[in-house]
Amino acid sequence: MPVSGEFPGLGMPSFDATSSLDSLGPVEMESPTQDLDGDGILDTFTTTNSDSMSVWTDSDLDGYADQLSVVENDGDYAAWEYHRNPDGTGEWRQTDQGTVGE
Repeated sequence: MPVSGEFPGLGMPSFDATSSLDSLGPVEMESPTQDLDGDGILDTFTTTNSDSMSVWTDSDLDGYADQLSVVENDGDYAAWEYHRNPDGTGEWRQTDQGTVGE
């Protein structure tokens, strides 16, 4: 299972706005660096590369990312949420996709 590790962003899977997350399972977040919702608890970290920025968030604070947003330099974006199914399996479901400004 991918983890955020000691150095945030290193070893994390890299995605673009058209990626399928079908084969990605839960992503452990060991070292969040930002507090996205302002409650004083670090719940998010951001990774960047030459083409895009990815924002991973653990909104329920269980130690695993449950939201991923990717914004590419050309304005394409996508968002996913991780859903845990009653049978114990889980899956990433795309919740949004488009181009900034359109």
